[in-house]
Amino acid sequence: MEKMHINERGSHTTVIEGSRDILKLLSKVEVEVSPGVIEPNVKAKGKSVKLKKLNNETFEMVVVVNSSKQTFKVYGVEQEKVTAVIQSLKREGWNVQETMDLSRGL
Repeated sequence: MEKMHINERGSHTTVIEGSRDILKLLSKVEVEVSPGVIEPNVKAKGKSVKLKKLNNETFEMVVVVNSSKQTFKVYGVEQEKVTAVIQSLKREGWNVQETMDLSRGL
């Protein structure tokens, strides 16, 4: 598994293979990204991304590539742009799940 180190919000700076392309796209819409813990050996194949809107400035983004999973926090007020960037990944063969809006409560 190839890892990349980034200088973003938070102290954990390693990202899983495949996330790098997403992070490059997100850097163009002026957001901050905080990478979380990497989970190896998840039972998933291929590559997928899911967004969960936590509030008006924060998304939780879950990226699964091959058998690794990593959760990121994405901070920024340009949430429509973030959603558009993630939806654009469909053209590149990503399984993009619909954005869950958890900001309104369940």
